[in-house]
Amino acid sequence: MTKPLICMSARDFYFAAYKITTLSNIDSYSDYIHLAGGLPSTFFAHDEKEAEEAAKAFDGLLLTGGADLDPSFYGEENRGSYPGSLCIDYSDLYLYRAFKAAGKPILAICRGIQVIAVDEGVKLIQDIPSEGRYGGHNQREANPPVPNTAFFHDCEFIKGTRLHDIFGGRYPVNSFHHQAAVSCPLTMKEAARSTDGILEAFESGNIIAVQWHPERLAHDPKHLKIAEMFIEDCSAY
Repeated sequence: MTKPLICMSARDFYFAAYKITTLSNIDSYSDYIHLAGGLPSTFFAHDEKEAEEAAKAFDGLLLTGGADLDPSFYGEENRGSYPGSLCIDYSDLYLYRAFKAAGKPILAICRGIQVIAVDEGVKLIQDIPSEGRYGGHNQREANPPVPNTAFFHDCEFIKGTRLHDIFGGRYPVNSFHHQAAVSCPLTMKEAARSTDGILEAFESGNIIAVQWHPERLAHDPKHLKIAEMFIEDCSAY
């Protein structure tokens, strides 16, 4: 059987020594898709038309982590955000809309869940630590720092969701974010929250969005299963 071709959202990386910017992504995402049986390819959409062409050519979309979305996309001024490039913001939004309209599977990780939330009309908590009512959500800032491949906190999963089918009622995840969706979009079904109340996952049909980084936990069969389920969806489509 032909392996599903996965569109992986591009990120821009500037190399000061050469004064060049590359459009690429971190290898852990492509490794995650390979392990699950897919063929990942990084893609940048210059406009809506290119995103629509990508949605025709690829079998599924992986929206990866990255810099914060510009708060202007959800009608707020910057209050603790660290936005990246607007062109990357637009590319992600174009791709999400195109793949959703085409009915093709989407897996969103970290920034990816925030992109979907914002496009579905939800605002973001711009800086979780400054809220003062949540626990730590960036294990790199723990004392001592917690490795990327280690668990950091538990999530509580909601019955009747695909993620609950994988993880059961409670299971540990990792954590590398300082922003999160204020609430679950009306178009989605809430799937998980951290024990301190942060929205950690939602889903709808063949769209699965998580706030943590399962690709860094691919050594754990349950976290690898998220990618395997996504690839199964792409194959079925």
